[in-house]
Amino acid sequence: MPFERARDRDEDKDRPENFWKGLVRDAIVAVVIVAVILGAMYLYAGVWPPLVVVESSSMQHSDDVSSLGVIDTGDMVFQQAASTRESIVTYVEGRASGYATYGDYGDVIIFNKAGSATPIIHRAIMYISLHANGTADVGDVLQLPLSDWDAVNANDQPTQVPFFLKSLTIRNMGFDHDITLTFSFPGGSMTPRVGFVTMGDNNLVHACRSFRTGCTSGYDLISTITRVQDIEGRARGEIPWIGLIKLVVQPTSSCCASWGVGAPKNSWDALLVTLLFLIALPFILEYAGRGWTKYVSPRLPKVRWPWTRKKAAHPKTELSSDPAEGDGEPPTEESSEP
Repeated sequence: MPFERARDRDEDKDRPENFWKGLVRDAIVAVVIVAVILGAMYLYAGVWPPLVVVESSSMQHSDDVSSLGVIDTGDMVFQQAASTRESIVTYVEGRASGYATYGDYGDVIIFNKAGSATPIIHRAIMYISLHANGTADVGDVLQLPLSDWDAVNANDQPTQVPFFLKSLTIRNMGFDHDITLTFSFPGGSMTPRVGFVTMGDNNLVHACRSFRTGCTSGYDLISTITRVQDIEGRARGEIPWIGLIKLVVQPTSSCCASWGVGAPKNSWDALLVTLLFLIALPFILEYAGRGWTKYVSPRLPKVRWPWTRKKAAHPKTELSSDPAEGDGEPPTEESSEP
């Protein structure tokens, strides 16, 4: 009919404009959603970026198998601001109180270190004060039972007064609690320094593999202990294996020159399954929606909400192309031809 054809032509004219308006609207909504999510993450973290990708295996609890709740190569870790000494619980403090994160006692921190362009993520073991003669005060250790540690003072005498120490031995360390580790303080003339002794969980196990009851290495260099101002944040939660995508696109010296290299095999397998699921998700949602509409929704009872109003029935009006016709019946297709 002429009326319908004219209406179709008007709709065709409006479609390009409506398409671009809809596209712009969707883009604005997407930007707002992303901004809200990032803003919420920043408010929680108090530091930017709130997520960091783990590039090495120094915190793993196995060389060839990754685990949820442990920091493995390719994990994305949330970090939260830690601007004071009190905001970080050391391994020694956590062992005394029972506080643990990522499979062992104490907090894991992300910090900058001289000579490393990339921040390091290791566990904070203890907080010490280094003196000008190279000895150290380790007051944290007083929270442990006396049977758990030994120390040697500046006069090479055994002591359990943790001040001006030359070395400190702590028993039952490591995530398997089977390593006796001796920390040796630098000695000699040096600039006094206060900060955290740090260590990678996996580094300790590798360094002490042959002599677990008399180990003297595996921790980070004590002469450059991590100061509070060097700390970017403390680790809080993780997104497993997703960071491998970034490491494949931008490989580092430790990971990942190609797919399947540089991280545990089960992490790569889990990443592949995740990517396939994300690709299939739109189709799954579409078919699930169709199934709901066809089979479930018709069988659900109708719910009459108290705030809805019953719509009044409107008489059906029909359009006629000929105003002279008073019976209200639309002309047939043949009669509408010119």
